[in-house]
Amino acid sequence: MANIIKAINFGYAKENLLRDTARMAAIESVKFFKESFRNGGFTDTSLAKWQDRKSPLGGKKTMYGTGTLMQSIQKTEETTKRVVVSSDTPYSEIHNNGGTITVTAQMKKWWWWQYSIFAGKPRKTGKNGKQANTSSNRKLNVKAEYCKRMALMKVGSKIKIPQRRFMGESQTLMNELDQKLQAKIAEYWEKA
Repeated sequence: MANIIKAINFGYAKENLLRDTARMAAIESVKFFKESFRNGGFTDTSLAKWQDRKSPLGGKKTMYGTGTLMQSIQKTEETTKRVVVSSDTPYSEIHNNGGTITVTAQMKKWWWWQYSIFAGKPRKTGKNGKQANTSSNRKLNVKAEYCKRMALMKVGSKIKIPQRRFMGESQTLMNELDQKLQAKIAEYWEKA
């Protein structure tokens, strides 16, 4: 009896491998960029920690107040030739690249609104019902003070936003993708 050699359809294997590796690259890239938020910095060849924030309004971690920015990272294109991962929040680019923003009247209104939330309403005391605590003599909490300071900035003033990269080219990511690609190729050869 003759040995039967199984024919390998290389064209089919190539297409499957390309499709599977593109999907794997997209998934791993999204996970890698989201990991920046857990690490508190971006990893290219090594971890570059983010500068601490000056605002008391953020969450417990820098760049993680509500999690919206981190959750907005997603694949936007996946083909056998290219994988694109991006964030669709309007403020993702300024955080990732750094830069300056200009104070507008609308921003000032927002800061006054935040100030009113954190400062609270003055309490009425005494027999005559007059306000005992006014904004001038009331001790404000740190968040209210920060909001007041921001609201008092002049329209047209510049605010510097430091770069806190969470997405971009990363040698570490490329090395991880290379290892996973080699493992995927080995897996295909075992099945063939």
